[in-house]
Amino acid sequence: MLKRAAKRLLPKAVLGPATACLSFYRRWSWIAQTRIKMGTPETLLHFGIAPGDDLLCTVVLRELTKRGHKKLWMMSKYSDLFENNTDADHIVPLDDRFKDYVSVMGKKWQFLEYSPIDKEKDMSLPPKRHIIAELCQRAGVQGEITVRPYFYLRDEEREKAAWARGAVAVQSSGLGGQMQMRNKQWFPERFQELVNQLNGNLKFVQVGSAGDPLLAGAADLRGKTKIRETAAVLANCRLFIGNVGFLMHLARAVECPSVIIFGGREAPWQSGYSCNVNLHSALPCSPCWLWNRCDYGRACMDMITVDGVIEAIKTQLEKPRGNLVIDTAVI
Repeated sequence: MLKRAAKRLLPKAVLGPATACLSFYRRWSWIAQTRIKMGTPETLLHFGIAPGDDLLCTVVLRELTKRGHKKLWMMSKYSDLFENNTDADHIVPLDDRFKDYVSVMGKKWQFLEYSPIDKEKDMSLPPKRHIIAELCQRAGVQGEITVRPYFYLRDEEREKAAWARGAVAVQSSGLGGQMQMRNKQWFPERFQELVNQLNGNLKFVQVGSAGDPLLAGAADLRGKTKIRETAAVLANCRLFIGNVGFLMHLARAVECPSVIIFGGREAPWQSGYSCNVNLHSALPCSPCWLWNRCDYGRACMDMITVDGVIEAIKTQLEKPRGNLVIDTAVI
C-alpha cells in the first residue's frame, strides 16, 4: 500500500530512493520480528527442493546435535518431515530472507549437497562415499556417523495405518518426483508382472505419486496420502519394493525393510542401506550418475528380471521383521 502511495504522490525523480527506503524498512522490520518470535540460530541448514534430500538432512541434524551443537534451524518445503524431531529448533520455509537474517546476525548458513550437478552433461558428479557421509562432511561433522535417516511417527499415526500390517508396499515409478531421472527407473510392466505372480500370496499396496503407472491388483494409494501418512503405511508394511528415491529413504527411516532396484546409475554403497536387498548391475559404465541420457539402452535396468526381484523378495521375507541393521561411516 505504501509503495502504491509513493508512486502516486512522489515525483519520479525521488521515487527510486523512496522505494529503496521502503524496502530497507521492510527488511529490517522483518528481521526484528523474526528475532523476537524465533530467536537466533547458530546454524541454518538448507539443501534443495526434493523431500528425499531434506529427509537425509535429518542425519546431519542428529550428528551435529550429538556433538553438542545447538540452535539448529532447517530451511525446507517439507516441515512434515521434521515433526517431533528435537534435533532442529525451527523448520523455516524456503525464503532467502532467512539467509540474510543469519548473515546479519553473524551466524552460519550452511548449504548442503552431496553431488554437484552438471546440467550440460545431464548428470550429477559421482560421490566418493555414501551421500549421507558427504552431507555430514559438508556440515563440518567429523568421526563416526550412523548412515540412516530419522522420521518420528506418533503412535496414533501408526495405528491409523494398522490396516497395512503385513502388506507389501510397491512404487511403480519415481518420475512423479521433483527431480526426474529416467536412469533410476525399472519398467512399470515388470512391476505389474511382479504383482501378478505374487498376488495370491501377498497383499500389495501401491504408494507414490498420482501419475505413477497403476498396478492392477494392488490397493491404490497413488497421490492419496501425505508424507506422514505414507510413512505410517510403510512403518506397518512387511516390505517395500521400489527404485532408488525418496520412498527408499523414508522406508529406512521407519524401519521398513526393502528390495531396491538400483540398476547401474548409482551403487548401493553410494546411496543405499545394507539392511535392504539392493539389486545392482555392476557394468563397466556403472555407476554413471547420469540422469536421463544413456548410450547403452539402460542395459543395467534391463538385466534385472522379474524372477530376480521375486527371489530378493523371498530373501527379505525370510528375515524377521524388526529394527534394521544400522550402517556407519567415518569422516
